[in-house]
Amino acid sequence: MTSTALPSVAWRGLALSIAGATLISFETLLIRLVQADLWTIVWWRGVLLGATIALYVILSQRSLRSFRLQGRAEAVAVMAFAAAVFCFVAALQATTVANTLVIGSAAPFIATIFSWVFLRERPPAATWAVVIGLVAGLFLIFFDSLSAGHAAGDVFALGYASCLGAYFVALRRCRGEAFFPIIGYGGLLSATLAWPLASPGAISASDLKFLVLLGVLVVPLATMLLSRGTQHLSAPDVTLILMLETILGPLWVWLVLGETPDNATLAGGALIVVTIVGHAYFAARRPG
Repeated sequence: MTSTALPSVAWRGLALSIAGATLISFETLLIRLVQADLWTIVWWRGVLLGATIALYVILSQRSLRSFRLQGRAEAVAVMAFAAAVFCFVAALQATTVANTLVIGSAAPFIATIFSWVFLRERPPAATWAVVIGLVAGLFLIFFDSLSAGHAAGDVFALGYASCLGAYFVALRRCRGEAFFPIIGYGGLLSATLAWPLASPGAISASDLKFLVLLGVLVVPLATMLLSRGTQHLSAPDVTLILMLETILGPLWVWLVLGETPDNATLAGGALIVVTIVGHAYFAARRPG
């Protein structure tokens, strides 16, 4: 944060963003607790998320007219979001929560690279120092996963970060009011793609309870809190706040399931977190 006193609206945005980041950190634990297969999890998560977002739009705006998509960027954002959902769930089933979230935290900087390649937006020189730090951290994690049997899961986690990066870039070209329709359609698209291989009716009552909690409460409410909070904060501040998920997600899984990250993940993760937090901190203090 900047050294000057924050206005009340910024404090409100800060509180909303921290609440949203903390709430979304429970997503990994809930998915870990579900025993169903990948396709069934993606189907239920997508259907519940899409239906909840649509209901929110109807109740808040009393119309589904704003639920329409306009333009290529919004369609790309929907597809990228749906692909990110699949890669995220697949990564959680094939590697550790810590690996998934730490690798996923590279998404904003992958978005920077995509912006440079596809939108010809030249990033500042400091960004490349961050990318070098991220690559070094990812190398440590991937090298250890080759012997631990987590390499496939780490590839899915990198796919998750890449899809999320593409989503961020596409979102910049979308209307501000398209945020919720994109999330809703992205959830429904992920469910549609998973449907041929899913077994929605074969899910246990216990799994359904966790998935309803995930798709109806945690993800939609966290999305709403973050969308409201980040409207009043700078991008570096948002980056710092979202790092809470990278720290808290593995913590909840460790407390409930006893899953502990290995030394390579701790070392690589520490390098990535310090790099991102340091970049955000100095960016927030930069004048102008």
